[in-house]
Amino acid sequence: MAAVDVAQIEAGNLFNVNGLVAVVTGGGSGLGRMMARALAANGASKVFIIGRREDKLKETADSVPGGSIVPLVGDVTSKQSLQQIFEQVKAQVDHLDVLVANSGISGPSVPTVDKDQKPVPIEELAQNMWKPEPEEVTSTYAVNLTGVHFTIAAFLPLLDAANKKRPAPNKDNFTPRPQIITTGSIGGYNRRPLGNLSYGASKSGVIHLTKQLATALIPYDIRANVIAPGLYYSEMTHGMYQAQGKTDTHNIEGTFDKQHVPATRTGDEQDMAGVILWLCSRAGAYINGCVVVTDGGRLSVVPSSY
Repeated sequence: MAAVDVAQIEAGNLFNVNGLVAVVTGGGSGLGRMMARALAANGASKVFIIGRREDKLKETADSVPGGSIVPLVGDVTSKQSLQQIFEQVKAQVDHLDVLVANSGISGPSVPTVDKDQKPVPIEELAQNMWKPEPEEVTSTYAVNLTGVHFTIAAFLPLLDAANKKRPAPNKDNFTPRPQIITTGSIGGYNRRPLGNLSYGASKSGVIHLTKQLATALIPYDIRANVIAPGLYYSEMTHGMYQAQGKTDTHNIEGTFDKQHVPATRTGDEQDMAGVILWLCSRAGAYINGCVVVTDGGRLSVVPSSY
């Protein structure tokens, strides 16, 4: 078998996302912001970011020169809002290469251990589980799981449109098939909860939903993959790092002990950028139905079902 042209395996070509059209929900902050910035900074033509806070969306859009990040205010828990967002995107582009269903919330705190990581008394655990209002628990599922379901449903037609305009593949010209990427979490595998039971359960649901879609969408040539992050510093996790006095050092090796995170640091924007660029480029075109864990080895040192 003849070897491929060396140029095709150079990083600049292999991880190229020039011209990509993407939608990223929850793109105004946290992991969504990291992913949107990575795509825009590396040549994506349009990255639509969706969220409820206009100021955060604009801040992210302005952080990358060129105007390729387009902020759209919307709510993934509202079908009406999702339909309106879809129409806004459709008015500007005729297809979608990548949909990143990333919006998420942490949910109500339900501590199962004390500050020394010892189990709380059973009476206290019962009180902790009883304390949240049902609406607080169900809202976690509404954003993290139901929102993903309807976000995907809303944008399937534009993902399908990408296939209709996809050039016939040959050895010199290959465009990756369109793709859904959901944001799961190692919390979906971790059997030691970090204080919010509904969050882990919702992320388990996202992971399995995406696996099912990877199979269901095979006839339509649309891929589906999950990114399952571990400890990353973000607006959502700020309080945890602040309590530990690690907001400024979280991604420096040696900040955490190896029994907590084998990498001894958190993930950062470069780590997340590497994952999203891989999945969205030719380098990741053969990936489908996969869960990409980016956690510095965290699942290796906690009880998990992964």
